[in-house]
Amino acid sequence: MTLEAESQLNALEKQLVALNDMLLELSTEMIDGKYTPYPMYLAHQEEAKIGEMIVDRTEFGFPFSINASTVERFLELGIIQKERLGGFLKTYGNPKKKCCVFLMAMPEPQFVFYAFKKASKTKPEKPALSGMSSP
Repeated sequence: MTLEAESQLNALEKQLVALNDMLLELSTEMIDGKYTPYPMYLAHQEEAKIGEMIVDRTEFGFPFSINASTVERFLELGIIQKERLGGFLKTYGNPKKKCCVFLMAMPEPQFVFYAFKKASKTKPEKPALSGMSSP
């Protein structure tokens, strides 16, 4: 792994820790609301047309913007190949206990799996799900 890639992974991990409660709540809502059994997130620094932006890096001072999407959309786009879906979902595990982030900022885009920490007692700011579309 290059030094740049390692630096980006470390920055993403710190951001995911800061967003833990929000991502946990959003994932739970997407699953319980039957929007998708496997929420997906996209971390990017440039414009991305996958999913709906839930965190704008310029607004919050984070290194990455985060979009929310679905495993179904990643299949449609060919980011996840149908013949590899079973193995992917096995690696993903329980989507109420961890999330999958597709990191676009690296020399090679890659999937990063982040285990949620227990939600804090303070209520996180709730992202809007209304109007969420699948680009």
